[in-house]
Amino acid sequence: MLVKHYMMALTVSRTLAPLRGTMYPQRLTLIPERNLLQRLYSSKGPASIGIVDYDVVKKLPSEPQKLLIDVREPEELKETGQIPSSINIPLGVVSQELAATAQDFKSKYGREKPQPDTEIIFHCKIGKRSLKAAESAAALGFRNVKNYEGSWLDWAKREGLPK
Repeated sequence: MLVKHYMMALTVSRTLAPLRGTMYPQRLTLIPERNLLQRLYSSKGPASIGIVDYDVVKKLPSEPQKLLIDVREPEELKETGQIPSSINIPLGVVSQELAATAQDFKSKYGREKPQPDTEIIFHCKIGKRSLKAAESAAALGFRNVKNYEGSWLDWAKREGLPK
């Protein structure tokens, strides 16, 4: 079974090889125990970008130790609203804000600055910008970053909100 997963990952890697340097990650691997294709990053041992769904995000207001970051532009939030307990840090400044001092982060966002092991979940409108934000956070040394792939569109659909 492990050989089968390895061969599938190798096939995917070879298929994406010509696309390297674009938006695709440099390394891909298949996690056999979960049978999921996971993107791996970082030069100091790969850090995976996890994937979360609506059920995980729905529980976040009761889990203050986790951080939900909406990377959409403020104008987008005015049009649609935002997921409860999320903070807004637009994609263009995510790296800068995550690298800010703890005092600056807290004064700006009203939350403690995340530690390297803090679970950080990113979302946007459809999940593309949030993946880029997760990659940026991983590059800064955050080891527990996740992407809400369905993002706002999934949330709005399940909550009966405008998209």
